[in-house]
Formats: sequence, C-alpha cells, structure tokens
Amino acid sequence: MIFSKRNDLICGVLTLLISGCATSSFKLIKQDENAAELKVTPDRVAMKCEYQPDHDTKNAYGFLMHVLDDENTVVTVAQGNVLDKVSCFRRIQKIGKILKTGRIIYVGGMGYLTKPKRKENETYAFPNLGTFHGNGHTLQFMVIANEQGLCYDAYSGDESPCPREPFSLKNLK
Repeated sequence: MIFSKRNDLICGVLTLLISGCATSSFKLIKQDENAAELKVTPDRVAMKCEYQPDHDTKNAYGFLMHVLDDENTVVTVAQGNVLDKVSCFRRIQKIGKILKTGRIIYVGGMGYLTKPKRKENETYAFPNLGTFHGNGHTLQFMVIANEQGLCYDAYSGDESPCPREPFSLKNLK
C-alpha cells in the first residue's frame, strides 16, 4: 500500500513537470492609439466562418476568432471585410496550422481592450476549457503568428511582409 501511494506521488509530480509548460495563458502585450497585440496559448483561440445572409453579396461569410482573456471572458476578433465560403474556410485552415504548430500565439488587431468590460449574453465554447461569455471587446483582425515564425495577415495572407506595420509582434522568437 505504501509503495502504491509512493508511485502515485511520483507519477503526479512527473505529470506536473511534463505539463507545466502547457498552462493556458493570455496577456495584452501592447495597446497604443488604436492597435492591440495579444500573447495567448492556442487553447484560448477559437475560429469560425459565419454566414452573412443580409449582405448584398451572395455567399458572404465573415471570419471570426474568439480569444479567451485572463478574466475568462471572450474578446471577439473580426475580419472587416466579407469573404466567400471557400476563402473563409481556407483562412481557418491556414490559421489552424499556426495554432497547431505554436505554443505561443500572437494576435494583432485594431481596437481598444482597455475599456471597461461588460458581460454579454452570447457564449463561446473552447474545447477543454469550457464555455464563457463575451466581454463587449472587439478587435478588427489584422495578423496572427506563432513563436515558430508562421504568420498570417488579414489582407495579404501568408505573403511577406508579415506582420505589417503597426504590428511588430517583437516577441516572436
């Protein structure tokens, strides 16, 4: 019995050491006149393409990312222009690669995240973390990158330069 408890303790400590680097995090690393940069772990980012039935263009989709912040509320990161369905889902695939290959994700957008938060009725699900309410903060999506150097720009995709000004994402490496 003592041997079993000792093995359980050793296994528990090893599990903590191995998974210690995988803690979920969010940090606002830059907020200036109108630009914000976030540093998050991939588990705090969820994406979707949302059909826009009221748009003038047929087959119009809006690209959205939802980012879980440090207070467990959700920041919405939205693409300013509409896309067709294929382009929107292609964007999710490309950004999905950035999320899968990175341990640290940088998101840049236009907007203010320092305003007071307000609890929204809308909720968003994050696998393995739960479901959380929106906080009324929205960024216009500009760029996403990981510490490996993979980058996707809202307007020029994965073409260079990425990221573009005013997003330095200086902490990429």
